[in-house]
Amino acid sequence: MARSVQWIKWLLYGLYAVAGAIALLMATPVGLELLGQSIDQLTFLPARVLTLPWSLALLVYDDGTVTALAILGVGYILNLGVGMVLVRAE
Repeated sequence: MARSVQWIKWLLYGLYAVAGAIALLMATPVGLELLGQSIDQLTFLPARVLTLPWSLALLVYDDGTVTALAILGVGYILNLGVGMVLVRAE
């Protein structure tokens, strides 16, 4: 039972990592081109959801798209770090 729980934790962590990377790609024109989408589908919403609670600062402090993308990137990396700690915990 413990092995299956550990396997599920790693699976969910991997799915979060892939979903976050795709969400950040959707927030840039180059990423959309890489994904084969048009520039009209540019959105920050998936990245904002996947970087909670760090993206809450964007509700108060909005200094442009470059700053928002930087905050979302750092928040995603912080969430990956927290997730790694939780997955590796016994």
